[in-house]
Amino acid sequence: MKLRGGARPVKPAEPLARADGTLYSAVYDDVYYRADDALGQVRHVFLGGNRLPERWRGRETFVIVETGFGLGLNFLATWAAWRDDPQRPARLHFVSVEKWPFRAQDLRQSLEAMLVLPGMTQLAPLVQKLCDVWPAPVAGWHRLEPAPGVVLSVGFGDFFDLMPSLRAGADAFYLDGFTPEKNADLWTPNVFKTLGRLARDGATLATHTAVEPVRRDLIGAGFQVTPRAGHGGERNMLAGDYAPPYRMRRYDPPIAPPRRAREAIVVGAGMAGAAMVRRLVARGWRVRLFERAQAPGTAASGNPAGVFHPQLSVDDNVLSRLTRAGFLYALSQWRTLPGGLPGHADGLLQVAMDDDQAHALQQLMTAHGYPQTYAKWVDVAQASALAGETLAHGGVWFPEGGWLAPAMLCRAELVAAGPLLDARYGVNVERLERGNGRWAAIDEAGRVLAEGDAIVVTAADISQKLLAPYLAPEFVPVKRVRGQLTFLPPDLLTDLRVPVCGDGYVAPSPLGGAGPITGATYGFDDPAEAVRVTDHQANLRRLATLLPAHADTLGDGGLANEHAAAELGGRTAFRSMVPDRLPMAGQLPDMAALDTQRQQLGGGHLRDLPRLDGLYASFAFGSRGLVFASLCAELVASQIEGEPWPIGSDLADAIDPARYVMHWLRKG
Repeated sequence: MKLRGGARPVKPAEPLARADGTLYSAVYDDVYYRADDALGQVRHVFLGGNRLPERWRGRETFVIVETGFGLGLNFLATWAAWRDDPQRPARLHFVSVEKWPFRAQDLRQSLEAMLVLPGMTQLAPLVQKLCDVWPAPVAGWHRLEPAPGVVLSVGFGDFFDLMPSLRAGADAFYLDGFTPEKNADLWTPNVFKTLGRLARDGATLATHTAVEPVRRDLIGAGFQVTPRAGHGGERNMLAGDYAPPYRMRRYDPPIAPPRRAREAIVVGAGMAGAAMVRRLVARGWRVRLFERAQAPGTAASGNPAGVFHPQLSVDDNVLSRLTRAGFLYALSQWRTLPGGLPGHADGLLQVAMDDDQAHALQQLMTAHGYPQTYAKWVDVAQASALAGETLAHGGVWFPEGGWLAPAMLCRAELVAAGPLLDARYGVNVERLERGNGRWAAIDEAGRVLAEGDAIVVTAADISQKLLAPYLAPEFVPVKRVRGQLTFLPPDLLTDLRVPVCGDGYVAPSPLGGAGPITGATYGFDDPAEAVRVTDHQANLRRLATLLPAHADTLGDGGLANEHAAAELGGRTAFRSMVPDRLPMAGQLPDMAALDTQRQQLGGGHLRDLPRLDGLYASFAFGSRGLVFASLCAELVASQIEGEPWPIGSDLADAIDPARYVMHWLRKG
């Protein structure tokens, strides 16, 4: 099967050792590090060449962009310098790409072997933390937080598949990635121009090579670099500042915002709101949370269980890449909750519904070559063994997929926020107003509930009302979709081990004594809140197809019989989505400013749209709230803080809350 578009499959590095134990790459025929004093060279070239740690002192955040992660020694040395500096910035962002990433076990083994080298023992605790969070070699950006205040964004794939869409403002650059003679692709004018588009005012650059073509092309891209003495007196490095003689780019990178009170308002305490609170609190923001209900997670987030897994597609489309990023980031966040995961992430099966679908899924899996720790094809016998139930077809096994109790997740995230959160329940926010550079949440009596530097609307069902003064409802085309779950008897499907998805899904018993859950219906333009027997019957018929060994028990001669179905419990909830079924996450457009610029923006880009300072959205997740909530919250928090975004601009544009405005502009 030929792949079309999307991210190209990632091939992991195969570590090889020379006679002296030094690791090298067979692909590039070059070593990963210098055997005699690897750490000393990194400190001299990259930290010293960028005048660190001196330059980051007094800053709230500091962003470093690197061109080749390798074994991560540059990152580890920088992290150690940050750890040991009492005047360090609150948050250190390290952004890097790697075309040939190490598998987690190979990275751990290789780095632990390096700890015997001079000076390396001090990195031992950091090595363990890095390896503990290291992801599987799956294409795209991975947002890792190995320690509070340290954020590693590592992109797996080719430089030009990742860096051109990176939205970040860099304060320093580490130009690494084997030598120009061995890896010429990372030392071209286009690479340097791409980095120049990320450089903030005053950014610096350092690299271990000083060959003339590299020096000349860096100067051509706006970096005023000069040769410096290399480590141990060798004349083999370049360092300097980004100081272009004229404007060389259309868009400036994100800037660090001015100092402010760091007070935010979040409207809505479902999965979107709880995740948003947690990502803001992680950055030191004080958050006022308002929820109409008497407790968090009571609407669609109140379902007793929700399943989660990434979406797969032949062409690795936007939804596949977005759910992959969201799935992996959510797992990393959930695992740090103080009370542990409120559910299970020990596997989920997506089974084929017929022979043709099974063949297509198997071809897809072969073409993408995913690591088995992420997703793998299993035949019908393997699938049945994993599920604990007899299935009719094989499918895709997601070892880290599973199910969670969404309301418990909301509560756990809000508890993790600690004293920086002030949550108010049973409170209606009627409108949002801006004045004197601050936003205010107003109740139905006209009283100011709270003021903040930023407001994030996460309650999709009232998003049109709250945003109407700033964005017309046609640009926030949220629809409510009714979904009904069916609660099965506790003595049914007692052997079911993991959630099984196909046409519908079934999850094992989520609570002690409760039965499995199956669903869910999809009802557009259906406002009915009551649980319906006909919807139970529809759920049961789908489940009978999914688990054919129970067809007699579940079908029309069994539970799907009208009288039997009427005895079952269930729950109705309403998902919110927009026509393209992607989230709305990001900063709102400034329509008043847009009116004066409309002629210039007719065929423009989302980056050209003026934005409302301090007003953001994160909602409309449809049935993928568990996968989308944490990633969208991290994207919005990164935009608020001027930090590197956790996904590329191609994916961020796909979920930009201004995208329907841009569609309108492009239609003239």
